[in-house]
Amino acid sequence: MVSKTIKDVATLAGVSESTVSRVLSGAKTQIAISEETRERVLQAAEALGYRPHPGARALSGKRTNLIGVIVRELCDPFFADLIDAVSFAAKEKGFDLVLGNTRRDPAQALALRDQMLDMRYCDGLLLCGDLHESAEEQSFLVRMGSDHRLVSVARGSGALVKGMPSIGVDNEAGIRLAMDHLIGLGHRQIACLDAGRVGDLWERLETYRRVMQERFGGVPDGLVEEAENSYSGGYTAARQLLVRPSPPTAILAMDDVMAIGVMAAARDMGLSVPQFVSVIGFDDMAVSNYVRPALTTLRCPIRELGEQAFELLLRIIEEEDGIPDEEMHIRLQPELVIRESCGKPRPT
Repeated sequence: MVSKTIKDVATLAGVSESTVSRVLSGAKTQIAISEETRERVLQAAEALGYRPHPGARALSGKRTNLIGVIVRELCDPFFADLIDAVSFAAKEKGFDLVLGNTRRDPAQALALRDQMLDMRYCDGLLLCGDLHESAEEQSFLVRMGSDHRLVSVARGSGALVKGMPSIGVDNEAGIRLAMDHLIGLGHRQIACLDAGRVGDLWERLETYRRVMQERFGGVPDGLVEEAENSYSGGYTAARQLLVRPSPPTAILAMDDVMAIGVMAAARDMGLSVPQFVSVIGFDDMAVSNYVRPALTTLRCPIRELGEQAFELLLRIIEEEDGIPDEEMHIRLQPELVIRESCGKPRPT
């Protein structure tokens, strides 16, 4: 469908393009526009489905009603669900989304931020997911957060800079629920996958280490395996863990994608889940209830996360005096979902 222009609206309404511009912008004019003319222009614009170009609105200093969403990777099921939730909340308030895919690259995230915020194409920005960023190097985040109209989403608390609003899940609470469940079943040799990130997944790994220290005096050698947080990353890491002379009786994955990769590796090695090894994930993606065995996991309230992320950003955009510091950071509580992928440890 060909986009309609201001010229098309003017032709249908029988007025000049400048009249259309004045009516649709709501700007005050020295020459009064009659109510009949104004109504004719609005009816023509509605009939044609015309919407002013956001760039033109930005140049005039008006809101564009566009929200930028920069995502770690669009193919990740977690972020697909998160974008859907943000989109639903935004539509309810008359906003549309502009998506940017960083492919985990901080430089790409900065380029997208500059286009969306510095050029005023978007009214605000959500930065979703941790990237390939250094825990020591903060210049990326300092620059990302230099404009107050940005909210960090699902990036943990360790990857934030002062003054950057954030929303995410309580990773420590979630991992403690997972570890309590596994330990309650009798597991002691609990392995964990290290995704090498500085945000959500790093918090989950650090909590695993703390619990192992508190309950068993530390993590035995070889029970933390590096892995990309992907199906193939979980698959490869599990094969490394399960060929050890004393393989773990349980594997804690950083998210459901990695956990499903772990279960595939066990199956291909002829090892049953949970009889040989228990597997637990994080997020509770829709597919987690349909793999076999169904995956025990931590449910992240993704719909609520997306809705509250948009609401927080909207408050920042609309409230000129800012929002209180105690309302700048929101942590939602995960829920343990017990299914079939965890059981008592095998005899050793």
